[in-house]
Amino acid sequence: MNQLPARIFIVDEADQDRRVHAATLRDHGYEVVTASNGEEALLLVEADVPDLFLISTHMSRMDGFTLCERLKDDARLINVPVIFVTSEPSYEEVDRGFAAGGVDHISKPCHLSEFLARVRTHVRLYHLLQEVARLEDIAIDANPLTHLPGNNTIVATIQAAIDAGEDQAVLYVDLDNFKAFNDYYGFGDGDDLLLFTAEILQTAIRNAAGGEAFLGHIGGDDFVVMVPSAKAESLAEEVIARFDAGAPAFYGDEDAERGYIETTDRTGEVVHFPVVTLSLGGVRLRSRPFQRYLEVANICAETKHMAKAVQGSNLFMDRRGTRRNEPIQRTSVSIPPGR
Repeated sequence: MNQLPARIFIVDEADQDRRVHAATLRDHGYEVVTASNGEEALLLVEADVPDLFLISTHMSRMDGFTLCERLKDDARLINVPVIFVTSEPSYEEVDRGFAAGGVDHISKPCHLSEFLARVRTHVRLYHLLQEVARLEDIAIDANPLTHLPGNNTIVATIQAAIDAGEDQAVLYVDLDNFKAFNDYYGFGDGDDLLLFTAEILQTAIRNAAGGEAFLGHIGGDDFVVMVPSAKAESLAEEVIARFDAGAPAFYGDEDAERGYIETTDRTGEVVHFPVVTLSLGGVRLRSRPFQRYLEVANICAETKHMAKAVQGSNLFMDRRGTRRNEPIQRTSVSIPPGR
C-alpha cells in the first residue's frame, strides 16, 4: 500500500478558494499542487501523477469538465479520481461531470469535515485499486508451481531498487545436478524438490532477514532473492545449511547413503551425479553504477557459474567494485557436515 503522503492537485482560477483548500489539505498531511487554469494544469501534470484532482467546474479559459476529459486521455491518469468543486451544481452539471470521468462533486461552501471525508475516501479507494491491480499483475506473472513472482515482477522489483539507489544485494540461486535428479526420479519428485527449495528460501528470509527480502522464481530450478546487503551472507548461510540438511531426504536410501545417483549416458557409460546442492551468485547494487536490470543479471549469472565450478553448496559475491577486470572474490558459506 502507498506509504507516502497523498498528493492532491487543485485546479481553480478563484485565488481565495484555491489557497483555502490547499492550506486545509496541507494542514491534514496531504501534499498539494495547484494550478489556476486548465492549460497550466496540463503542463504541470506531465511531471508527476497525483492521487486525486480537485477541479473547479467554472473556469473561463477551459472549464473543469473539458479539463477532466483531457486528463483522462492520458493513460497515466485514467484511474486517478477527479472531484469537481462547484457552487450548487445542477443535475445537468452532475451528469456531465460523471460523463467526463469524475467520481464526485463538492458544493461550495462545504463543511470542513465533509470536504476532508470526500477527499480521504476517494484517495483510499484509489490506493486500494492500485493495490488490487498490483496483486493481479503478480498473480498473472506468478510461477505456476511455487506461486512466487515470475520474470516480469523480478525485473520490475530489481529495476525499482536500482532507480531508488537502495543498498540491496541480488542473489541468483540455482540447483546443481537438478536435471539428473529430475530425469532419474521423475517430474513429481522434481517438483517436490523445487517446492522444498522455495520453502527454505522463504524460511531463511524470515529468520535471517526479518522478512525484509524479495523472492522470485525465474523458472525451473532458478530463483532470485533481493535482500538488504548487510543480511545477504547470513541469509545465504541459512539457505545452504537448510538445503544441504534436507535435500538427501528426496533420494532413495541407497543413493542418499553413497551421495550420488548412478545412471548411464547415451553411449552406455556409467555416470555418477552427486546429490543436489545450491550455487548462489550475487552482487550488491551499490557496488557499481548499475543503470539497468540486465547489467545486474549478467553479473549474477557470472558469479553463479563461479559458484557452480566448486563442488558443494557455495555463494560467490562479486566484490570488484567499478573495476570490471578484477577477479571475482569468493565468499564461502559452505556449511560443515552435521550442523
